[in-house]
Amino acid sequence: MKPQSTIALVNRLVRESESRPRIFDVIEAQERLGYTFENANASLELLIARLVNGKKLPFSVISYHVSMRGSMEGDTKTGHICEASVKVHVGGAEFFEVSEASGPVHALDGAIRCALDKSRLPKLGPVRLVDYTVGLVNGTETGTGAKTCVRIVTSDQSVAWSTMGVSENVVEASLLALIDSLEYAFFRMGARK
Repeated sequence: MKPQSTIALVNRLVRESESRPRIFDVIEAQERLGYTFENANASLELLIARLVNGKKLPFSVISYHVSMRGSMEGDTKTGHICEASVKVHVGGAEFFEVSEASGPVHALDGAIRCALDKSRLPKLGPVRLVDYTVGLVNGTETGTGAKTCVRIVTSDQSVAWSTMGVSENVVEASLLALIDSLEYAFFRMGARK
């Protein structure tokens, strides 16, 4: 998956030149928050679809909770487990699900998928996270209080796409990137709310 410049992607996706200045203003505001759309073309494509076509999310995460437990005693570290619960809104209905996994992003993904599976949206089937990276946003505070950017690469076995989330909280940044990755899967399928 070769990155495409933000300008090239906007020029390709936005036919009316009079819409472009407004779109570039929104993109610039997002970039000030820490987004880099050259590395997250799917997030940019979704942003443009929302601005130009008024595209609505096929689902929204209303609330979430993530917890982790494990043991670090002595020389033998025991396994740990993460639990995520999410409340998801889809087409007038709410679904609450809980999932356990080895990490917080995996647990969030599992809980969201369980909720979406109960909705009338198409099944996500082969859509899988294939890469996950975390970095600090340039020009922000350093250390554990720094703003983080999370980039997720997702694939449906035929095409891969990249999304991004930015927050001072790495779990929230991960969730934002994960939501975009799943929304883009539905976007590719033509799903509507």
